[in-house]
Amino acid sequence: MSLLKRTAAAGLALCLLLALAACGEKGLTETDAQVYVKGHLDAAYLGSYDQAYIDLVDDMTQEDAQKMHDQNVEDEADILLEYLTIEDPTDELRKQAQDLVREIYSHSKYTVGSATKTKDGDFAIEVTVSPIEVLTLQTENDFMDALEESGYVDALTDEEIAQADIRLGEILLEQLEGFLPQLSYGKDQIIMLQLKPDEEGYYSLVDTGMLTLDGCIIDYTGEYMN
Repeated sequence: MSLLKRTAAAGLALCLLLALAACGEKGLTETDAQVYVKGHLDAAYLGSYDQAYIDLVDDMTQEDAQKMHDQNVEDEADILLEYLTIEDPTDELRKQAQDLVREIYSHSKYTVGSATKTKDGDFAIEVTVSPIEVLTLQTENDFMDALEESGYVDALTDEEIAQADIRLGEILLEQLEGFLPQLSYGKDQIIMLQLKPDEEGYYSLVDTGMLTLDGCIIDYTGEYMN
């Protein structure tokens, strides 16, 4: 998958997150802004829900935070399957990909710095992300082995090709799961997130920073390898 396609897909994955963020927090302090950003990232990637974060968002519940995490996992799993060139995954294969993404996400590593309020009333928060290196462990030889094992090479009919495609996805996901004990982190990336108020004083995360952050949580291309 190209970086451009990855970024576009990430934008879709974050739509729900931004909608929830826009529910609103009036009269934020710098401490509130830091708690909010860390809580938002923890919910999105780790699936953990700090009550201090929940309390900052109008009408938000732990169920809402869980839905946000689940949706993020589902969208990332679709990105992963597309990256693996699986064109028409079954529900079972999607579930396999989602379970793997949830496990990869559990290793998300980031540090949220102090928030600074600007003269315009925005909040700037520096986040340091350590990109997860696990997909980069899967080599071209691994892919070729999976291709042969799946029967894709010998498939002739449309049905045989479709079955081989699904089997290929299963094998590639199993390979990645086997690499989890070797998971490491790439070069730290410093990303500036911004909380911006609307006309009514409700704050939401600016999407450009979140897209950048989301794009380096998992290193798909080896861009961040040490």
